[in-house]
This record gives sequence, C-alpha cells and structure tokens, in this order.
Amino acid sequence: MMERWRGAKALVADTIDQGSRAVERLQKETARRPLDLLARIPPLEVPAKGILEIHHLLVSNTHAMIRLVNRVVADTLDVVIDMVDKRNEHASRSASQ
Repeated sequence: MMERWRGAKALVADTIDQGSRAVERLQKETARRPLDLLARIPPLEVPAKGILEIHHLLVSNTHAMIRLVNRVVADTLDVVIDMVDKRNEHASRSASQ
C-alpha cells in the first residue's frame, strides 16, 4: 500500500515540477515578443530590455520557489510515508505474535 502512496507522491511532484517549468517558459516567451518589438524603437530600447530582464528574473525566482516548496513537500511526505510504513510493519509483527 505504501508503494502506491510513494508512486502517487512522485507523480504529483513530477507533474508540479514539469508544469512549473513549462509555465515559466511560456510566461517568458509571452513577455519577450512585445518587448522585443518595443526594443526596436530607439528611445524604448533600453527600458524595454530592462523590463524584460526584470520580468524574466521575477518569473524565474517565482518558479524556483514553487519547485523548492514542491521538493520540500515531497521530501516531507517521504519521511511521513516511511514512518507510517514502519508503524504498520511493527503493528503487523505484534499482531502475529
């Protein structure tokens, strides 16, 4: 039973991680297109590039935090599942004696 929980946890954690990476790429690409066009206008070049750089930094940091929390939760669930598994093994041994 615990292996199913481990598998479900891994599936959810991988989905969150990969989903975050896909959304991050999409958000950066979506912002890049209009700002690249604005950067072609000489007076707007520097501000557009600065805004894009700030945007990319904020998006990267946000998704890095999402993935960090995801890893911490996954690691915590590993500990909890291990504890429940050991408790179940102990209860099973006690019942058979």
